[in-house]
Amino acid sequence: MRGYRATTYAVTLPAKNHIDCEMLGLRLDENSPQADTFLKTVKAQSITCLNAWNPQSRVLNVTRNMAAHQRLRRDLAGYTALPHLGVPDRSTWRPEPGFAVLDLETEKAMALAQRHGQFGIVRYERGGIAELILTRLALK
Repeated sequence: MRGYRATTYAVTLPAKNHIDCEMLGLRLDENSPQADTFLKTVKAQSITCLNAWNPQSRVLNVTRNMAAHQRLRRDLAGYTALPHLGVPDRSTWRPEPGFAVLDLETEKAMALAQRHGQFGIVRYERGGIAELILTRLALK
């Protein structure tokens, strides 16, 4: 689980003018004033980062990872899902794209993460800190 801690979860915020975009960085166990401001602006309480790449930390090729990513995108229909990129501190692991979902219920997020073979999700609640929540797959 060290990989989760050594990662910045970079969320692409909606562009105000369709040209410029801002990034929001989340780190485990840290508060983010930028995330708090964004959540207040969009009247949301939480951001949950999840992805479908490299299930159970098994490296897949780009084609299979993109197919998994698209399945997760379909599973998130009806939610506000912003692009996010898990950027590792070291270059031994490639950045993994995923989704930063606003106000996704924890139980639903955990079910989706498990369905897509992920060991955990990163959840940030306004005024709190980014937390790693492990799925049952990580506890086996």
